[in-house]
Amino acid sequence: MKGFLLAIAYLCIWTTPFQIALFLWGLGVVFTSEATVLSLTNTAFMSEFLPWFYSWLKPMTYFIFPDVFAGFIWALPFTIHVFLKGFFSTWLGLWLLPIAKKMKGS
Repeated sequence: MKGFLLAIAYLCIWTTPFQIALFLWGLGVVFTSEATVLSLTNTAFMSEFLPWFYSWLKPMTYFIFPDVFAGFIWALPFTIHVFLKGFFSTWLGLWLLPIAKKMKGS
């Protein structure tokens, strides 16, 4: 259990730079185009700037999650979604890391 929790904590922390980069990229798109923070949805950003990833990820989300929930995720504003995801992921990793290190066992 300790190894699993350490892996989750490190994964949450290590993905922070990627989430910051995506957030700044989204802000750059907002500042240099007609899109606003609220109108730049996950669907709009991914289909425009990462079409290869979008074509793989969108069907996967509709396969894994119920259609209503997947549609909700794709309709969220991109910059707000990435900011909140990055904030809570980093917080979870930093909170979980000392707990996992104090656990006994492997």
